[in-house]
Amino acid sequence: MKRLTVVRFPDGSWSWGGQPSDSDYKACEVYLMPFTGESEAKKQAQAVRRRLVAKSLPLPSQVSPYLHPWVAT
Repeated sequence: MKRLTVVRFPDGSWSWGGQPSDSDYKACEVYLMPFTGESEAKKQAQAVRRRLVAKSLPLPSQVSPYLHPWVAT
């Protein structure tokens, strides 16, 4: 399955595209989501983030991005 890189910048804005290792994403939360469309992948990443925050779990980073279970590495 194809994947899409979705990122949340420190200012709270969201974006997608590019490689998880892009230098622009150095200070971002990085989510690797299944490609079902840009806005759908962003919604899925936002839902994952809400669950992580609610459970007080660490947020993903460029060093250790969130990898959706449906996405093959």
